[in-house]
Amino acid sequence: MSLKKHFPFFANNPDLIYLDSAATTQKPKSVIEAMSVFYSCNNVNVHRGSYQAAKNTTAQYEQARSAVANFIGAGSPSNIVWTKGTTDSINLVAQSWAMHHLMPGDGIVVLASEHHANFVPWQQLAMQKQLKLHIIELTSTGQIDLCQYQEVLLTKPKLVAVQHVSNALGSIYPVAKMVELANEVGATTLVDGAQAVAHLPIDVSVLNCDFYAFSGHKLYGPTGIGVLYIAERKKAEMHPVQFGGEMITQVSRDKTSFRPIPALLETGTPNIAGVIGLKAALDFVNSELYQTQHSHIDDLYKALLNQLKSIDNITLYGDLTANVGVVSFTLNDESVADVGMLLDQQQIAVRCGHHCAMPLMQALGTDGTIRVSLAVYNELNDVNQFVKALKNTIELLDI
Repeated sequence: MSLKKHFPFFANNPDLIYLDSAATTQKPKSVIEAMSVFYSCNNVNVHRGSYQAAKNTTAQYEQARSAVANFIGAGSPSNIVWTKGTTDSINLVAQSWAMHHLMPGDGIVVLASEHHANFVPWQQLAMQKQLKLHIIELTSTGQIDLCQYQEVLLTKPKLVAVQHVSNALGSIYPVAKMVELANEVGATTLVDGAQAVAHLPIDVSVLNCDFYAFSGHKLYGPTGIGVLYIAERKKAEMHPVQFGGEMITQVSRDKTSFRPIPALLETGTPNIAGVIGLKAALDFVNSELYQTQHSHIDDLYKALLNQLKSIDNITLYGDLTANVGVVSFTLNDESVADVGMLLDQQQIAVRCGHHCAMPLMQALGTDGTIRVSLAVYNELNDVNQFVKALKNTIELLDI
């Protein structure tokens, strides 16, 4: 059964083969309509008005927070903080927690495969506060080097910040084990779940991490809305980084007192439409229709891999078994930009470049890769059309 009919993008781009869902997923009609209804019928501010329309919209807004908490297994809606996205969530932890709790000489652990959003904030903080940044390398099979990780943990780092799934490779990392080991040495843990949340069941109570971050637009929701989960034990350690309305309890000329998490970190008028759109996306993802079709992504991924492995002069990267449906590859020494341009001319949309993961590309010994990423609306025909276009590209490049 095709899900493309539920996504207006495909009706408006009928000839395009969209294989770039790791960058952003397309939005189902239900998400678009939910946001349109808000702006058309319910466009009032939240947590402010005493009139009934404001109360109704506030209730809808907070119901979305509860839905997110349930979706990731959080203990309470108060563990959920709205942000602009994963990048914003990670930077919020850096500024509201790490800036206040890490001291010169303390260690931070990241992976060599991190997206820049979970690498650069820690690199910059390390330089600013004279911290030690430990970078865990990948093995030849594309998994992280757990032996190196365990050796680094012997130094008792204060923060372990790791991605759940590689955005560039699709590799699934053993974050449950990594968090468990980090907890044993007393490290605070943050998991970047941007690429995991649309593909894997997430239960932060079982994972037992301190922070979990993800974006709505990777989960069939709107852009500009993100989530930061904060464990109960960490709430009292957070400091506000912006000041303004809604995060205060009392203001005088001499001092200000603040509300607790999540209000403490949510200043100003929020992205109400984005929150409502995210709730609609969760309803879509939780539907039986979605769950049935999602299981087919693995079949498509295997079909894609089998066809690519039959092509000469192709190099595949990452863990090809523990994977969410992403294939990252190069063709000999051909420019990935040239490959991407020729694919684009054949109505194939893939991502070509370093995927905001330059340290990973350096570790792999390449300037960039061609990334094909699958989602619930993709079909076998998409895979076949891509492979056909890739073979045409190879002929044009005379590889």
